[in-house]
Amino acid sequence: MSESRLTDESTTSPAESLPPEAQVSASKLAENQSPQVAESLHTTDVGENQPPRVSLGFQLLLSLANMAMWLAIIPLQQILQPLQVSIIDPVNKVSGLSFVLAVTGITSVIAQPVVGALSDRTTFRLGRRRTWILVGMIFSVLLLLLQANAPSILILAIEAGIYGFAIGMIMTPVLTIIPDRVPLSQRATASAFVGLAQPIGIVVGSILIAVIIKSVQGSYYAIAGILFVAVALFLFFVREEPVAKTDLPAFNLKDYLISFFEPLKERDFTLTWVGRFLIIFAQILLLEFMLYYLKDVIHYERLFPGQTAEQGVSMFQVINTVFVVISTLASGIISDKLQRRKPFVIAAGLIMTIALLLIAFTQSWILVLVTAAIFGIGFGIFLSADVALATQVLPKNHNLGKDLGLITAANTLPQLFIPLVSFLAFNVLQGYPALFSIAAVFTILGALAIIPIRSVR
Repeated sequence: MSESRLTDESTTSPAESLPPEAQVSASKLAENQSPQVAESLHTTDVGENQPPRVSLGFQLLLSLANMAMWLAIIPLQQILQPLQVSIIDPVNKVSGLSFVLAVTGITSVIAQPVVGALSDRTTFRLGRRRTWILVGMIFSVLLLLLQANAPSILILAIEAGIYGFAIGMIMTPVLTIIPDRVPLSQRATASAFVGLAQPIGIVVGSILIAVIIKSVQGSYYAIAGILFVAVALFLFFVREEPVAKTDLPAFNLKDYLISFFEPLKERDFTLTWVGRFLIIFAQILLLEFMLYYLKDVIHYERLFPGQTAEQGVSMFQVINTVFVVISTLASGIISDKLQRRKPFVIAAGLIMTIALLLIAFTQSWILVLVTAAIFGIGFGIFLSADVALATQVLPKNHNLGKDLGLITAANTLPQLFIPLVSFLAFNVLQGYPALFSIAAVFTILGALAIIPIRSVR
């Protein structure tokens, strides 16, 4: 299968003959322009300054790689690690799980901007993004095999922490491919493909763990195999032009280190980051404690004799995913047609708030499933528009990997604060109602954070 068939729909674009690094970006052009011109360059197609349109095959392979990546993150943290922790130390399962997730969060947060920055300056023949995806895939697979046999919470936390760094080596380069290769006119559609990969990966992983394999070790091995195959297919079929050293700006270590935090000086970038951080934090609180909620509050195994709470989590994810898929596709297409991002992210936050308040103040299995549907609608809308929004507020195109790494760090940074929130909810307040109410506050604040953004509509 040739690269042209996978990556480009058109061969007539004057920009196509240039490597992505040589194509003049809207961000770079905007550096010496007025704010009004800069805004228009960020939010509209600029003819030859945009990459050529990408094909359906490219988007499907990108979605497959993302699906495998999320399958190896969320089901692991939502079902497999909670189950493993409850087996190792059933008495202290909440604090044990919070510790494991916090350690993973620390290493993931470090990995994403660091690997993004390094990939911006990588000149290997394999390509600046594909090189890091390959290294991350190899280490992630090895660490999944090690976690399968962790004998204690401490060992599991150490292995999970290193795994967090390894999976971060995949996450940022994969996401950076969107602004690298996808024109603005296709951003929300491509983001919808990438966004759909998350819920599909979650539900496939949940069914795999809870319904098909039903064992901790076997589940780890299966996830490792899927991650290896999916990422290997992406690396084999999607080519990338290497960056020449002469195309890179002169390197200065002091300036390079200072540049890590330069994007946070950009008001719209910071607001986008805060909005994503709060909404993802709410999602993590809902998903990571769902297994324990079904066991401790719904008493799922007593309600449905012969079934396990893991199967209940799997059903929650199936319903959630159906509504995520529908809302992601619909809102992604509409967002591209209207070229509007903000209204969709704001609406998503409000819808998710309703779902979280529902589960916070009711204790019914039926309403848990209703929550799955409503939250799925909101999160699907968020997925379709947020990635497109994030790519349009990036301040400097030659630092795409680093800057987008800061954005993706918002996906994992909330894990650092899970011990604090869980202590507050379970030891100071009223347990699960407090936990989900805190999550609802985060979604409403996340929606409000998007409103002041000016450079993107």
